[in-house]
Amino acid sequence: MFTLSLDKQIFKKMNKENYLAYTHYPHPSNESVIIIHGLLGCKDNWKTIAKALSEQLNVYCIDCRNHGQSFHNDSMTYNEMSLDLIQLMDYLKLKKPFIIGHSMGGKIAMHSLQQNPNRFQKAMIIDIAPKAYEDHHQTILTAMQTVNLSKLLTRTVIDTSLSTLIPDPRIRQLLLKNIKRNQDNHFYWQCNTEAIANNYHHIMNNSISKKPIHIPTLFLRGENSFYINEPTDTNQIKTLFNNVTIKTIKGAGHWLQSEQPALFIKETLQFLLNIKNQS
Repeated sequence: MFTLSLDKQIFKKMNKENYLAYTHYPHPSNESVIIIHGLLGCKDNWKTIAKALSEQLNVYCIDCRNHGQSFHNDSMTYNEMSLDLIQLMDYLKLKKPFIIGHSMGGKIAMHSLQQNPNRFQKAMIIDIAPKAYEDHHQTILTAMQTVNLSKLLTRTVIDTSLSTLIPDPRIRQLLLKNIKRNQDNHFYWQCNTEAIANNYHHIMNNSISKKPIHIPTLFLRGENSFYINEPTDTNQIKTLFNNVTIKTIKGAGHWLQSEQPALFIKETLQFLLNIKNQS
């Protein structure tokens, strides 16, 4: 059983002061892990994984700026998103937690490891490399900004409307988690689509310098994903990280944590806590 450690009063206060929203899945252990979602994701995407990990760890799933329940801001650089993370860690009084970052969240994690190397114990970077990527979300962002949610009455209708430009149902399901109803009962995007689109060049760029990272780090890549390529990307990772393991999750694409959850949990506990033989 998990609880939200953030009551409404504190949540409003933190949001006003530009703190990140988070969900805490508590455990008596002194060890904590922070999970950072990817672009257009949110902390709720990680609920199933977080519940499983909370049998061994304190788990904190966060919403990045302009995502989920966190504050909106016109700017969205990796330096700013890393500072958001450190600010929340200070508020929660987390000392040397583990950190897991998927896709954009992985880039935030890598930037944080370089900028604050003494703040983290171990890191897991999920299906992202320390490099710039070519733009490949324009169709998704266009669809989100084009569809008039206030005119659509059900999530099924919204899904059908989005399918014209976004044929992949997995991506649409990810996007539908960003849809909420306002006080007039009309749908709206909870994430800040305008700011995300305006900062997309920052998000796809590389903010990681050549400064070596000494923190023990596990990279997990999806077998069917193009985000971490061999040998170019893996060699670059090994050059930058001097205490790194790179593993491939068979039968998984970019969202390997949802496509192969049992294997993901097994690899996570084995790496973070040296727990083996997880069923």
